[in-house]
Amino acid sequence: MDVQRITFERTGGFAGMHMVANISPDDLPEDQAQALRELLDELDFEELPQQLMNNPSLPDQFTYRITVETLTAEHSIVTGDISAPEELQELLQLLNRIARKQSRRD
Repeated sequence: MDVQRITFERTGGFAGMHMVANISPDDLPEDQAQALRELLDELDFEELPQQLMNNPSLPDQFTYRITVETLTAEHSIVTGDISAPEELQELLQLLNRIARKQSRRD
């Protein structure tokens, strides 16, 4: 998957926080960019359903929107802490780390 940009949005949680990060793999260290591409390929991200929420009304849960843009398409999914499939958890953790690092630089 030739990823141009990833928009990662996290909302909710105990304090109702909102965080948005625009991530370009080209701006990341090579090991992180490679890990990100591999995870997206392993998940077959562009084939995931748009909604991966089992119970959107759980209190204090984070909700995530991930949009992946390639040269030819764009695909978004919405999931939550609890409803995210196990194989998606690793991607969420990596994107969270990258987004937190970006927000400290801004």
